[in-house]
Amino acid sequence: MVNKIKKENNSLELLTYCGLYCGACPSYHRETCLGCRSDDHNQKRTSKWGCKIRDCCIDIKEVLYCGQCSDFPCKIISKKLIDSHPNDQRFYYRHKIPKNMKEISNLGVSQWVLKQRNKWECKTCGEGVVSFYNYECSSCGKEYNSDNKTEVN
Repeated sequence: MVNKIKKENNSLELLTYCGLYCGACPSYHRETCLGCRSDDHNQKRTSKWGCKIRDCCIDIKEVLYCGQCSDFPCKIISKKLIDSHPNDQRFYYRHKIPKNMKEISNLGVSQWVLKQRNKWECKTCGEGVVSFYNYECSSCGKEYNSDNKTEVN
């Protein structure tokens, strides 16, 4: 089922370079994107190939994610994500990146991904995934608050 988080995926595959959870991305649900770490050029979502954050992690800093970099948070990630769209609730998840990095550091990638998988799974039907931007279940349509405090823990 496209709407369910792919449980067989390796933990690192579900962690973006910038510290987000691929499993809550609508493009990942629709399978138009195979995740930031995929090198498969046979996918509809191609913006990752020009992503400065991805390029920096892979080619310049040689880290698995920005939180491993001594310059975090740098100007690139702050401008593109952390400080972007400050009053738009659809992008609330971006403002959580510094918190995500601390949690990843404390829990480790595998445990953080498990926590995120549970966080973004619909608590109403247990079948769908609550995604970024629209904050509603991909299966039953249940709406959640973007602050992730009301329904998504």
